[in-house]
Amino acid sequence: MRFFPVVAFCLPLLSACATQPLPPDLAQESLGLPDRFRASGNGAVDMRWWSTFGDAQMDQLVQLALHDNPDLQATLWRLQQAAAAAKGARSGFWPRLTVALENTEQRRSSSGDFDFSGSENEGNSWSGRLAASYEIDLWGRVRAGARAAEAGRLAEEQNLQTAALSLAAEVAVTWLQLREQWGQQDLLRQQLDTNRKTLRVLELRFGRGVSAAADVLQQRQLVQQSEQELQQVDADIEILKVQLAALLGIAAQELEGQLQVVADMPVLPALPDTGVPSQLLLRRPDVQRAQRELLQGYYLADQAWADRLPVISLSAIASGGGSSISSITKDWLLTITAAAEGVLFDGGQLAAAQHQQDAVLQERWALYRNTVNQALSEVEQALIRERAVKDRLGYLRERERLSELILVRQRRAYARGSVDFLNVLAATNDQQALAREILSARRELMENRVTLYRALSGGLPQEDLPAPQPVELELYREGNS
Repeated sequence: MRFFPVVAFCLPLLSACATQPLPPDLAQESLGLPDRFRASGNGAVDMRWWSTFGDAQMDQLVQLALHDNPDLQATLWRLQQAAAAAKGARSGFWPRLTVALENTEQRRSSSGDFDFSGSENEGNSWSGRLAASYEIDLWGRVRAGARAAEAGRLAEEQNLQTAALSLAAEVAVTWLQLREQWGQQDLLRQQLDTNRKTLRVLELRFGRGVSAAADVLQQRQLVQQSEQELQQVDADIEILKVQLAALLGIAAQELEGQLQVVADMPVLPALPDTGVPSQLLLRRPDVQRAQRELLQGYYLADQAWADRLPVISLSAIASGGGSSISSITKDWLLTITAAAEGVLFDGGQLAAAQHQQDAVLQERWALYRNTVNQALSEVEQALIRERAVKDRLGYLRERERLSELILVRQRRAYARGSVDFLNVLAATNDQQALAREILSARRELMENRVTLYRALSGGLPQEDLPAPQPVELELYREGNS
């Protein structure tokens, strides 16, 4: 069975924070990993991968999002919660000390009229107690609980990295889409200007009786189509700005002054070195998170097993008392106790809890395998898609070249009267659509490269992640009271 060897492999990874290389052939044997990816380049995979596009505005937008995005801030505070829980779980390694101080005043009535006056009816006493208790972790229950909490904290660390990577990729993709729409806007304005000029020529020809009314109407329809498409692009630009502002955690109005229109796509960087698939397991934060969650399940199963065994504890109580507070330190009573307490019968509750944690462990192993498969699949899909988009771009550019030649010849033939204007209209429409499609394909190529960088990334530099900055919430509490 492959499950327990892999759990045993994961245990040293947790203690070493997953910085050591994988044991030889273990990842391939346990998870069925390939020896290499289908393609690889020579480019370096920078931790700040978005900087490889050479786009200063993209760099600035990603940094702003990493600093101010509310969803990422929420993930950071979940990490703080996990850290506090891990610290609390480690408290079981130490004795628990408690102290108590009591003052008791008594008054007694000497008659039936409830008269409590008189010093002879008064009584006053002081008592103090210092107690220490400690659980002997013979079965490893406390130790397993502390390790499970630490594994949960480490998993949340990687969850923060995963969320930061996803946010950076989303900002980069949205920015690339915005650059494409600006480019489409420029193309459509040029095409609309060309179509209007052609319409004016046709109207003049129609006035001299050279062109047919149908030719003018068809060209007017093409102008209307260009105007409609331009209006849609204008709306898409505004929508993308709103989306980008939301990712940055600011209002859309604040973003307006920070953006400079760039109506083109950046140059595609060199294909990065994809590396060895087994090394990807130690690099990707979502895979590392799945490892730690698997380990957490392992320790929780250990804790559930130990819960079924007797709890062995030691306790010591020192107590004293008297009529005054100074009497406490003069007369002490020390009680030392060793106890073993266990459940004889609970209707199978503890056994069911252990079986539940065993099932959780199996579930997390399946989720870990799925995370690994998804990680490899994302890289392979991005590599396949990049090759396909590059091939498509080659065909589109050749078609665009041919469409320009066809358009020139159709216009000449129409001027000679050898073809109908519908041929010119179709050639114009085809040439303009191809120009826009090429720009979309270039954006798709860049967007796919973002996906590849994210799939290969081992996380962001620690200084790029947000720092916990508590917000004073008393103002909100007062406003709702």
